[in-house]
Amino acid sequence: MTREGLAGDMSLRLEPLQTTEAHAYWRVFLSGRTDLPTGDLKVHMDRFLALPPEEQRSHFSVKRDGRLIGTVRLGPAEISGFSMEPGSAAETATVLLKAVDLLRAGGATAIGAHFEDRYEPAFTSLGFRRVFARMRMEAPTKKSPPREGLKLQPPEEDEVLGLTKFLIDVYEGHVEQQYGMHVGPEEEWRGYVGGLFKGDSGQFMPDASYVALEGDRIVGAILVTYWMGTPLVAELGVAKDRRGRGIGRALLEAAMGRLANRDEPRLALYVTLGNDPAIALYRSLGFVQVGGQSVTARLES
Repeated sequence: MTREGLAGDMSLRLEPLQTTEAHAYWRVFLSGRTDLPTGDLKVHMDRFLALPPEEQRSHFSVKRDGRLIGTVRLGPAEISGFSMEPGSAAETATVLLKAVDLLRAGGATAIGAHFEDRYEPAFTSLGFRRVFARMRMEAPTKKSPPREGLKLQPPEEDEVLGLTKFLIDVYEGHVEQQYGMHVGPEEEWRGYVGGLFKGDSGQFMPDASYVALEGDRIVGAILVTYWMGTPLVAELGVAKDRRGRGIGRALLEAAMGRLANRDEPRLALYVTLGNDPAIALYRSLGFVQVGGQSVTARLES
């Protein structure tokens, strides 16, 4: 079928999500995704209903002859929240073309997209090119003996400035910076680190988070939050001149041990494909990929 034929399919429509259809919308969303932190419908419903009205209006229902078969969220130049019910997956390219045309009509030139890799062939067919991908990994928590000779203690909120400077140094030259992650001025970093303590990325778990110290110097840190039903490693870093000494492993083991004492069965994290040393460490501690990859792609004008 030609591009014009796909775009001209009038029985398939993208319509702004009505609140009365939110339950059906998120049920369809969950049916077509495996890369999510939770499949709990209530969690996704509650997150949607807590959004400001203008953000709620960015969600669109995909309908075939009036029946909801897919979901998509459209920003000024961005596609996200994409999912198709399994029985309608063959219509993915048609839906995406309509979404792109809507954004183009609104003045978008270059368009970014975030989606599960199961939909990548359809995005690629329209000219989107992968920028990077991340995967969710999970491991069962377990108790391990503490690492001798390493001073670990829970971070304090008044350490925001020290943690900020530490993380800026950790990520300098990191593979993820080429994708636009972990960049920005110190003020933005301070707001990000302070936000972790305040719950911007899930409820901060101070008793499962640690800094590794040599004297007063931070040489490693792990910050854990409770996000969408599971403890999550929000940040893990080791000073460049202290890498290869087992500090990252010790931090993860300490967090996993504390979570095991709290009867939390699993710990999750996200890692960027290509960050091979981190992936190797995680796998050695029992972490395995859960669900599909979460892809970020771009369509140029």
